Amino acid sequence: MASRSLYKTLTASSRGLTTRQNTNFLRHFSAVRVNQQSIPTSSNDEQSSLESLVPPPSTPVKKSLRRAVAEAVEPITPYNLTISRLMAAGLHLGHSTSLWEPATLPFIFGSREGISIINLEHTLVHLRRACNVAREVSLRGGSILFVGTRPGFQDLTIDAARRCDGFHVSSKWIPGALTNRHQVLGRHAPPNPEDPGRPPKTYKPDLMVLLNPLEHKIAIAEAELNNIPIIAITDTDYDPRLVTYPIPANDDSIRGVELVAKVISTAAKEGLMRRKQLLDQKEKEEKIIRKQHSNFKA
Repeated sequence: MASRSLYKTLTASSRGLTTRQNTNFLRHFSAVRVNQQSIPTSSNDEQSSLESLVPPPSTPVKKSLRRAVAEAVEPITPYNLTISRLMAAGLHLGHSTSLWEPATLPFIFGSREGISIINLEHTLVHLRRACNVAREVSLRGGSILFVGTRPGFQDLTIDAARRCDGFHVSSKWIPGALTNRHQVLGRHAPPNPEDPGRPPKTYKPDLMVLLNPLEHKIAIAEAELNNIPIIAITDTDYDPRLVTYPIPANDDSIRGVELVAKVISTAAKEGLMRRKQLLDQKEKEEKIIRKQHSNFKA
């Protein structure tokens, strides 16, 4: 009997606690509702008007994620190149050891799981040398031809050529474009307005940048016959002695090839801008000299 009476008292006390907690919760909830009702709200006309839904013209437009990342990252130039950036682009991965070209031995760091690993220290040195060559060619008024015809290389080849006001071949190399350029390219060249009957004049590039030299044996042979220096990305399955300025790197990585093409075109653009500055400065000096001569004669 004592146990039953003790059980009843305990249950009664617990019920009293729960009811008190519930009443306290309801009091808090009612207070929140009252506070929300006390806040002034806008009229129905303002909510339904179209002007309130359209943001003002001063509101900044959201940028895409890709554009925001591209603007946040520091642009790659020949001066801030590092081995970590080359490795992130996959330029250290060569071909299988069964396809190894013995002439690439100085550029190979070792092998791992049957794949040759390229020493990126040599890649960095040769890439900077190629950038210096492209810069000097643009500084002296030469033209640069970018050649990249593999699937996925077309857009980056065109972008690199446009960046430095150069030329590009992104679809297919036409045999005879250099050795027989008057007949192969003459039909596509615009006629001379001063003498329409004369065959149009064609030009040959002063520097070639090959992004996939393995498929362009004819282009390399024509460039050698015309004494045109060649910058090429040479993988572990290609003989670097066949080109003038080899860059030991992976030629199958689209990101890596894009990085190399962008750095070389940026260096060429720098030389082009430097040339324009020198020409403008020379023109100003000539104007000053002519003005001094005219004042002396007067």
